[in-house]
Amino acid sequence: MAFNKLAVSEAKTATFDGVDAGGISAIWRRVRAHLREECGPALYSQEIARLRVRLAETGALIIIAPSSFNRDWVEDHWGARIRALWAELDPTHREILLLSEGEGQPQPLVAARSSVTGQSTGAARALKPAEPAESADNALIDARFTFDSFRVGPANEVAAAAARTMVGAATPPFNPVFFYGDYGVGKTHLLHAVASAVQITTRPRRALYLTAEEFLSGFVTAMKARDTISFKETVRGVDVLLIDDVHFIAGKPKTEDEFLHTIAALVAENKQVVLASHKPPAELQMQDERLRSLLTGGLSCPLGKPDLDLRRQILDCKIAQATCHYPTFDVSEAVRDFLAARITSSPREMEGVLNNVICRTALIGQPVTMEVVSTALRELSLSSERRLTVDEIQKVVATHFGVTPADICSKRRTQSVVRPRHIAMYLAKTLTTRSLPDIGRRFGGRDHSTVIHAVSKVTQMIDAGDPVADEIDALTRELQG
Repeated sequence: MAFNKLAVSEAKTATFDGVDAGGISAIWRRVRAHLREECGPALYSQEIARLRVRLAETGALIIIAPSSFNRDWVEDHWGARIRALWAELDPTHREILLLSEGEGQPQPLVAARSSVTGQSTGAARALKPAEPAESADNALIDARFTFDSFRVGPANEVAAAAARTMVGAATPPFNPVFFYGDYGVGKTHLLHAVASAVQITTRPRRALYLTAEEFLSGFVTAMKARDTISFKETVRGVDVLLIDDVHFIAGKPKTEDEFLHTIAALVAENKQVVLASHKPPAELQMQDERLRSLLTGGLSCPLGKPDLDLRRQILDCKIAQATCHYPTFDVSEAVRDFLAARITSSPREMEGVLNNVICRTALIGQPVTMEVVSTALRELSLSSERRLTVDEIQKVVATHFGVTPADICSKRRTQSVVRPRHIAMYLAKTLTTRSLPDIGRRFGGRDHSTVIHAVSKVTQMIDAGDPVADEIDALTRELQG
């Protein structure tokens, strides 16, 4: 169907298939109300509230997103649901099209799109100079990673502040900016967030995100085709160039040379360069000292491993995102606290555990329990987590409550001993991979049913809001250092 943005009806009162523009607005309000209830206020205000509807002269419904990122996100996550809701409220079965602001050619709203970051042709599309800026530069930017979904704490606050400063600045305040840190701490997230934000500000700029491997591949392909000019025009013709995993380029002389000249050219033209790697510039094995000097002369921002509070914020955000796909996925505060305390390596591994839990619960209609989460952690066997022993737990708990490990393992049943014993058994069950019978034996030769009773008792107390939750949190912090 041929369609032009000029065909969008801004304020029509005409009737289309028996439903006038006022009726369309009413239906859209009801659809949005459903979406707000289903996806929650945070995601709704970030992604759905900004959508607008118009009628084409042909009677088709046009949903207009403020950016191509927002458009793609809606297609990926809520396309099928919007179509279903609209079909329930509007019996005319009109065609639904989705446009980003300023886009001339509409696309049908579909249930799901292939992830652009997973397509093998993504790098080739991004490196085609003939592509329009909007479609080419957005090809590899992941709309999930925005500043709104980036949680800030002591481990990353400097990097986050630098990233936001770049977005709002008329000229680069620092150039180049270099984010570094272990895998999974949020470097890629920040790069995508910058790339998304600079294109939807009041002064939009062209941004191109590439991994270093894609930069290398594009350059090698251009050399083989004897067409390096097109490659140079593409990577140097943007306002903001973002390159991830820069260490991949180190040790490759020709690519290092091209990389050096690309960065130098952009910096000289006051265009922003943003880089990321697992090591700071001074520690990269660069053969070209000029490149090393250029990288170290900018702003280097470390991203460290998140502390407990930041891990909890990240976990809450990921759970909120998961409920968009699985509305019945409900995780109690106690389980969230436990996961945040247990997974100390990186947010990426936290997401992996959460995906495992989703498969064990939401996909088969089961509730999220402490037992399910503990089983998922044991089976994943996170290599980076600290291996605690039952003896360590007994000692720390005993010291905390002013008793001895021998008291905890004794047959005494006074409240001053029973409470720390139950807590120690709970921590042994949740913080170690020991079996129930094994834990029971280490607590004075008790039966596994005693351990089950202790864990159940403590879990009920946590769910009921008992102060024991604070004690367990403090003990977990101490045990995991």
